Amino acid sequence: MIAHHGHASEAPRALKQVTANVCWLSNEGYNPVARYVLKHTSRSVKAKIASIDHRIDIHTLDRQPAPDSLAMNDIAQITLNLAQPVFADPYAVNRATGAFILIDEATNQTVAGGMIEG
Repeated sequence: MIAHHGHASEAPRALKQVTANVCWLSNEGYNPVARYVLKHTSRSVKAKIASIDHRIDIHTLDRQPAPDSLAMNDIAQITLNLAQPVFADPYAVNRATGAFILIDEATNQTVAGGMIEG
């Protein structure tokens, strides 16, 4: 018998679309046609940035209108579409299953670190 602690509602959800806060880490700005790989726990899945929802002003934490691109050290909320589902929690609930990195498929460079929203 496998013991399960907590409620079923606390289990990670299978997500094919993720809303997340990211810090852009690349010298190369966001490229809308770039292909990305989302590395989440021990899994890697193909990902596409569906939208940049808004940028966060690092000085005031205010939301700014969605930019056309992201530059190094920008913090933004984005929506990602995933080729396969990942089992994830909001970062605020579980840091291990709520965090990911985004890798540029062409260059294999890490372009962003992210935290999944609720």
